[in-house]
Amino acid sequence: MKQKMTIDELENSPGVLKVIDSKNYYTYKDVMELLGCSKSKAYDIIAKFREELIATGKIHPLYLPAKVPRSLFNKAFCITTERSTYVEKKKEKAG
Repeated sequence: MKQKMTIDELENSPGVLKVIDSKNYYTYKDVMELLGCSKSKAYDIIAKFREELIATGKIHPLYLPAKVPRSLFNKAFCITTERSTYVEKKKEKAG
């Protein structure tokens, strides 16, 4: 049985140039940074957006709680790849 590789192992594997996204969802902290809103507003946005996605069948009701898919969020809120990459790089520097 093949074991899953960690992001660090994957990035350092031969032939891998770059791992683009290590996660495919946003948390409230990401939403706060992307939209420049408060923590409570970010939670509200995530909750309402999740309800909409569940109602339209785009995600399953058991999808990760308090998280939204990156691709759908970026499309709905007109967020460019450069902006989401900027937030990820800023988080890496801080942490």
